Amino acid sequence: MLNRPLGLERRDGKLEVVLTERRRARPVNETPSIGLLCAELSARLLAHEANEAAQTMRQLILVHDALERKGWPGIEQMSSLVLAKAIEQVTLLAREEPSPHMDMLIEGLRPLHTAADLRDQRESRLQDFRVGDNLEVSESDYADFEDVETNWAGTVPAGLVPKGERDD
Repeated sequence: MLNRPLGLERRDGKLEVVLTERRRARPVNETPSIGLLCAELSARLLAHEANEAAQTMRQLILVHDALERKGWPGIEQMSSLVLAKAIEQVTLLAREEPSPHMDMLIEGLRPLHTAADLRDQRESRLQDFRVGDNLEVSESDYADFEDVETNWAGTVPAGLVPKGERDD
């Protein structure tokens, strides 16, 4: 006889049996799935002309494809330059038509961009110390060695000279 489910609600300190809705609104703090993010992003990118989106939103398309295939871990592997451009592009789309999905995408990309930037900086510093990149080898004779040693003898800071060799 009743097509809707029954539920209990507290009213004026008493429990009452009431008819409830089958469809419930999604909680505000619930994050949308990756599928929903990708679907909305695809729709927004397709709303732009195909040539324009392919040229001007190239990095955002890369982010979309990585998100669709591998999820957030796929985006973590991207370079900081790509992520920076993608954040600019998705911010532009969100400004044109605000959406909670686009806001969530922006908020998800920002920490990943920061992490990628730090990773890129660390890798560039490590590359400076790789053996062989800055190493120069040449041949010389003993006379050249003595000349170089003589030139360097007076340039050693006092704290680096062993105690037995000091002229204290």
